[in-house]
Amino acid sequence: SHDLADGGLLVAIAEMAMAGRTGVALDTPPSGLPPYGWWFGEDQARYLLGTAEPDALLAAAASAGVPARIIGHADGSDGLTLPEGVTISLARLRAAHDRFFPALMDA
Repeated sequence: SHDLADGGLLVAIAEMAMAGRTGVALDTPPSGLPPYGWWFGEDQARYLLGTAEPDALLAAAASAGVPARIIGHADGSDGLTLPEGVTISLARLRAAHDRFFPALMDA
């Protein structure tokens, strides 16, 4: 699981994909929401969960009155695939992630 407090949903997905070393194919965001708000909205009350049993997780969430939805799936690839079909390799994401703090400290 991962909270969405720092960077939002897309950052959390990328971090989980890198940690799990598996690619992810993402579904189209819900209509009526701006894509930047869906992907990058930071919220300490939202969590990203990975599971091998999505139906059981959705049922448990529903019985507890917790809103939940499927937003994509691990696809075993080496990239993060956005709904538009654009894929960013996990290696490229990891390189950018690993450069961030050293570059910040050197600034």
